[in-house]
Amino acid sequence: YRSELNWESSGINAEYGEMEDFKETSYGVKKTEIGSTLSVYLQKRHAIDNFHLVEVSSSLWLAGWNQKEPALSGKFHVGDQLLSVNGQPVTSVAEANSIMSMTPGGVELLLKRMPLAAEYRMHRDDISESWGMQIRQNRVVDVIHGGIAWRAGIQPFSAQFADKCCSWAITQVNKFPVSVLCNSTDVILSKIDSGSTDAIITLQPSEFVTRISNSLLEHPHYEDFVARS
Repeated sequence: YRSELNWESSGINAEYGEMEDFKETSYGVKKTEIGSTLSVYLQKRHAIDNFHLVEVSSSLWLAGWNQKEPALSGKFHVGDQLLSVNGQPVTSVAEANSIMSMTPGGVELLLKRMPLAAEYRMHRDDISESWGMQIRQNRVVDVIHGGIAWRAGIQPFSAQFADKCCSWAITQVNKFPVSVLCNSTDVILSKIDSGSTDAIITLQPSEFVTRISNSLLEHPHYEDFVARS
């Protein structure tokens, strides 16, 4: 097996024959575009019992991971889709856990980066300007026609999940995670305003976020698995 240094890095997705579109490096892991695939290599002791996976729509999704495990820092996003473990396709939590537990050495996770997400960049000329959207808890519930958010392309209730339209939930602000359990509108707004005149928000379908957050709450130590900035 490869050394720990090499195992815990991203690289070429050999199965799909694609070179990842890497843009920047953080915590030794190269960040990829939304919807792209990437491989993450971990030692077995860093993978076992350190992920909370959720089965939704016949796929496996990452709802959280052990925030106290330094080896996992900066490598994952809530809403990442787990495609395979050690080259074996997985669609259930039992399958993924079984493969990880039986492997004699390292664990390779093939992920699709937040395939249900959309990212929007907003700019205002002055910090006194409103972003032009109404947020309730972590949901975007309304967008003012012609406002900054509207010009950035954000439309309320335009998300798609399980063949139905729903609202968007904010899961990242300025590339930093927002807890899927966050119920404070003020906290979300303060994060958006922290960038002064510019903000980048990552949205995922609210019904999807509700599914993974409800599952996360069932974990006996869920507070340790919640991604937050």
